[in-house]
Amino acid sequence: MTALAQGDLAGLGSLAPRRQRFEAAPYLYLAPLILLLGIFTFWPLLHTAYLSVTSWNLNPGVPVRYVGIANYEDVIDSDLFSAALWNTVVTILVSIPLKVLLPIPFAVFIWSMGSRGEIYRTVLFLPTMISFVAVSVAWLWILSPLGGYLDLVLSSVGIKLPPLLTRAETALGTIIGISTWKIFGFHVLLFLAGLTRIPHRLIDAMRIDGASDGVILRRLIWPMLGPTTLFVLISTVIFTMQQVFTPIDMLTKGGPSNATTNLFYVTYQYTFMNFSVGQGAAATVLLFVFLMIVALVKFRLFDRFVHYR
Repeated sequence: MTALAQGDLAGLGSLAPRRQRFEAAPYLYLAPLILLLGIFTFWPLLHTAYLSVTSWNLNPGVPVRYVGIANYEDVIDSDLFSAALWNTVVTILVSIPLKVLLPIPFAVFIWSMGSRGEIYRTVLFLPTMISFVAVSVAWLWILSPLGGYLDLVLSSVGIKLPPLLTRAETALGTIIGISTWKIFGFHVLLFLAGLTRIPHRLIDAMRIDGASDGVILRRLIWPMLGPTTLFVLISTVIFTMQQVFTPIDMLTKGGPSNATTNLFYVTYQYTFMNFSVGQGAAATVLLFVFLMIVALVKFRLFDRFVHYR
């Protein structure tokens, strides 16, 4: 074999894949996070799935009994779960225009004002800093038909305030309105953060070309707000049931006639009102599946219309 051929073989040998040495350091850095996720996220999920196929009433002296899918059948066939599912769908459909679409014009208006819009941003964000417990108590005083603040104002002009929280026709809408008032400023702030990505030179260029404010909003601002809108949409769908839990618990207890309960609150009703841990766990699993399906559908439908550049 010639020296040139031997050199070529040596060069090919240097290109052969080398066995990589196992590095334990990255896994050691990730170990605390993985441990916390396992303890506080994955283990509760697995344990909830286990409890959903058992029967237990929170009594330590009563053994846990395996019942299979009976809990799922009882929950799905119950009027309480049917009302909760319907109220959940209504809450999501009503919350999308109120919490996702309505904050956009407010954010654009404040953004267009520059530094002069700081006061409006502060006023809108103040309710977000108040706890939902305080918000619920405040709105209970405001909406009380027996001497509440709103009743006193309306009575001065000869109008009687109806019992909004004790009527099945108005209770759910009132809860949604309270939740929207609480979270509205936060969503405006998110859209303001998204608007900072839009260079003003593009708006100036469109104005030079004769574009109106409506055209600028439709052709430039709205498409560039796509990622922010998708994030707000997904978070609204996922967290809107959690956001109304405290107002429901403090103001209506899921009533009247299950008019304000939802899939999030119904798990509390099954577990801590009916003392049926198995049915509460089954309702939790069904809630998890519902949220995953809704989130997947939204990503499939809307992600193609979102521009990240």
